[in-house]
Amino acid sequence: MKKILITILILFGFSGTLSAADQGQMRFGVELGFSPVDLEAEKTAQELANLSGSTVTVEYDTGSFVGRIFGEYGLSSNLDLEIGYFTTSDAEAKYTISGASATESYYADGFDFSLNIKGDDGFYGKVGMHSSTVNGNASITIGGTTYAVSASRDGSGPLLGLGYESDGVRYSATHYIDVGDTTDYTLFSVGWLF
Repeated sequence: MKKILITILILFGFSGTLSAADQGQMRFGVELGFSPVDLEAEKTAQELANLSGSTVTVEYDTGSFVGRIFGEYGLSSNLDLEIGYFTTSDAEAKYTISGASATESYYADGFDFSLNIKGDDGFYGKVGMHSSTVNGNASITIGGTTYAVSASRDGSGPLLGLGYESDGVRYSATHYIDVGDTTDYTLFSVGWLF
């Protein structure tokens, strides 16, 4: 996957620099950001404690890093069509109980498309759809033996966003609803357009 992303970014780099995605023009970009995540780890730890009758300690992530590549086609001077691919880092929770431990981790990826409505002052809004997958891995270790399981869930839903762009740099917040038909993600990011 990393090789594909690097190859695409190199191709985008040689495609030429455009100052704006005016009508008929195409731009490409990359975004890096962060999304808060609620794994409900405290709730799970309490359920494990109730079932086992033992104290359970838990350590967990509160968010994921997100990377996204995209292409933007100018339909008019203030309306663009944008298509992108995003992926998140793992968000992990680790539970420890007397004589055993368990770990769960999740990441999401998917494709999105949106219409971006731009103002003359650099601010813009977006509305669109995404098709995404949440991938989960879990393992439990008891007495030195580890048992593992993985699963994924697909889904689609709407997205809404807003941002500000100046000199090829974009600051944005995009809310993805029902990612993998499981959860919502709000991506806070900085992007660079080529």
